Parts: sequence; structure tokens; C-alpha cells
Amino acid sequence: MKHKKQIVIALIAFVLFLPLSNMLGLTSKNESIAFSQGTSPSFKAASNILQNKCVDCHSPGMTRFPFYAKLPIAEQLMEKDIKTASARLEISKSMYSGETKFTPLMLARLEGVLRNDSMPPNLYLSMHWTGQLDQKEKAAMLAWIAEEREQLAWSHDTAPTLKGEPIQPLPLTVSLNQNKVLLGKRLFFDRRLSGDQTMNCASCHDLTKGGTDQARVATGIRGQQGPINSPSVFNAAYNLAQFWDGRAKDLAEQAAGPVANPGEMGANWSHVLEALKLDDSYPKDFSALYPDQGITLLTVTQAIATYEESLITGGSKFDEYLRGNNHILTPEERNGYYLFKMDCASCHFGPTLGGMSYEKLGTSQDYFAKRGSTLTDVDNGRFNVTHNEADRHVFKVPNLRNVEVTQPYFHDGSAATLEEAVRTMATVQVGKELSQSEVSDIVAFLKTLTGKYHGVPLQSLKEENL
Repeated sequence: MKHKKQIVIALIAFVLFLPLSNMLGLTSKNESIAFSQGTSPSFKAASNILQNKCVDCHSPGMTRFPFYAKLPIAEQLMEKDIKTASARLEISKSMYSGETKFTPLMLARLEGVLRNDSMPPNLYLSMHWTGQLDQKEKAAMLAWIAEEREQLAWSHDTAPTLKGEPIQPLPLTVSLNQNKVLLGKRLFFDRRLSGDQTMNCASCHDLTKGGTDQARVATGIRGQQGPINSPSVFNAAYNLAQFWDGRAKDLAEQAAGPVANPGEMGANWSHVLEALKLDDSYPKDFSALYPDQGITLLTVTQAIATYEESLITGGSKFDEYLRGNNHILTPEERNGYYLFKMDCASCHFGPTLGGMSYEKLGTSQDYFAKRGSTLTDVDNGRFNVTHNEADRHVFKVPNLRNVEVTQPYFHDGSAATLEEAVRTMATVQVGKELSQSEVSDIVAFLKTLTGKYHGVPLQSLKEENL
């Protein structure tokens, strides 16, 4: 009995010694990184905090390993933590020095974990008792993040006091070749791009329906039901890629896909091009705008893409707030924005509140188990493009501009209302059950994102306004 007690005491002492060893300096050290010329005091303060608190998991090759790093179990746990953490946010030496900028996505993810106190995780803190950021350090980090955002081109017409916000206003005008815009518009609405001349791009991306078809899944040629929800074409120029799985690198590549898809527009591109060449005006217009190419698959899709680049819906209520109208939001809308920033803005950030990263659907709870229906190929998400198991159920984050008029929601159209979508995201992504008042306030905020096209609010947009 005495020996067992001694063994227990020894084990407890050893377990306590492990975190104490980190405090006593038995962990390997990294040399301080010299800052690039011109870095601000705000950045230097933030970089020092990151080097002291984040380098262990987020900087492979620079990790400060404790003396017990090679012990069984400990080594495997640390390797897993580093792999997981660096996949989410990897900070290089050039970033610590200021030579390389942190991307808007990285800034959003950093702000997210600072606001909801989710980093460092509890398991890490159990071994690194001084690893938690204090309020002064958090304030310094948030001040630097705001400073970085002030320098973004997106923020140039944001009110000075709001330039550090995770969301920036959409521009009221865009500079494009207007002749190419008009040519692309004709093509966007031209039914000769479908196999039986019954459909056009607007069939699934109806501008009077928020740039969508407001249906659970798209309907293709001969009434075929597609497998996935149609995302909005409004503000799609901001997306890092197109389609839910990101398989098209840009708008021109996206425009080529549905035309030739037998389940969508069901046409043959060679037949489409020949039909366009026989038109009374297309040959002349293409010769003027694309003199070295004429009518080709590339020039047709580029023209459509140019038109889609013009589909920017600035002038929303929230944009007015960002531009300095401090009294325009109701208390409910303000609180909704506060709640949104706490848990949503690490993915839904930037001018379109999304479209700039890929995220796993169901990080806190299994979305598909909650949904209940049989899994389909499109539920695989980005895995269908990369064939990397880590990308299964990963999707391009949808942008939230005009979300009030783009129902139903998610890639499968499973959420009929905005309220349902907010509750589901809170549960499966954040692990929270929101109260009715919280849901109502977030929805109130989201409705302030509905913009205007040609000066007309999207809720009231008619064909004659196009």
C-alpha cells in the first residue's frame, strides 16, 4: 500500500513537472526575428506576441519543443496539433518579420479566435500555463489587425473609425469596358446558349431573384433537376473561385461549364459558336472588341464574365453605416452585427462577407447527420476536385450579400428560411444554441446587406430595371 502511494505521488509530481518545465525554461528557445524596415510599432508588438504564444503550433520548423517531445504519446500528440494548427493558420518567418503580409483571411481567423477565446486550446494551456493571452495582449493584437485592414484597398471609402472592421463596403461603381459589358449581357440572356434554345444563364441566375432561381436545386434543360443549389451571380467577381467546390478558377471558366453540361443547358459549344457567327450583329461586335480572335469559346466566356463583373450591388444599408452614417442601424441590427463578429466573421469577412475561403461544413457538429437525408456526390464538396480526404465536406464559403433574397440556403438548399440557416450554422459550425432574440438580431443584421442594382433595391428589382 505504501509503495502504491509513493508511485501515485511520483506520477502526480511528474505530471506537474511537465508544465512546470515549460515555465522553468526547459523548452527549446527561438531567436527573436529581426523586423523588416518600416514595420510599425503596432506590428512589432503583435509579432512579439505571436512569437511568444503561437509559434509552437502555427510555425512548423520554428516550433519550440519541450524536453519531453520525443516521449511516446507526447510526440504523436504534438505532431497532430502542429499539423492541425498549421493547416488552419501557418505563420512563416517572413510574416513574423513583416516582410510578408498577413492575408485578409488570416486576419479574420486571428480576430475570430481572439474574440471568442478559443485559442490557445485548453489542452495546450494544460501544459503551458502562461500560454493564455491577457487582455492587454488581445488589445494589442486587435489594434494591429485593425491597422492592417485600414491599408486594404477595400477600405478606402470606409469611415475612418470603421476601417478596421472585418467587413468593407461594396463599391458604388466599377470600372469596366462598357461595350464588353453590354456584349456579355446579351450573351447572358441569349437562349441560343442552350441545347434546345429554352434556357439562358439567367434561368438559374435570375437577377430579379437575387441572382439565383430561389429554388432548392437548379432546373436544367427538359426540366432535369440538378443536384445542387444555384449560388448568386451578384458580386461573384469577389469569389476566390467559382462553384460550391471551387472547380472553376474564375468567372470565364465558370461560364463555360453549364452550357455544355447535359443536365444544365445541354448545348455543344461548337454548335453555339456557329449559331452566334450567323447572327446579324455578334460577328461585328466581337471583331471590334476582340479583333485578334473574333467569336471563340474564350471570347464568349470572357464577355459573359465581364458582364458578371459588373453585377455589384453596392448601396446597402450596412454599406451606408460603414461609410459613416452612424445612426442608420437599429439597436437590433447593431446587436446582430456584434453577435455576427463574435462567431461568424472569421469565415464571412471582406466586401462580400464570404467567398474567399474554403471551410468544412460541420466543424462542431455533423451537419449531414443533423440533416438526415442520404449523402450525395455533391455533399463531398471540394473533395470532388482535389481527391484529398481532408477536403471532404469542404465548401467555398458563400458570400452573404443579398442573402435576404437568395433563399433557400446551403449547397443542398435544405434551409428554407434565413432564421433556419442562422440556427443551423450556429449549431454545426460554432457549437452554440442561439436564443430567439439572438437569431432575430442576426437576421436583422443580415437583411441590412441587401444592396441595389442600377439604383433599385434588390427586393424590388424587376426585368425593366435590368
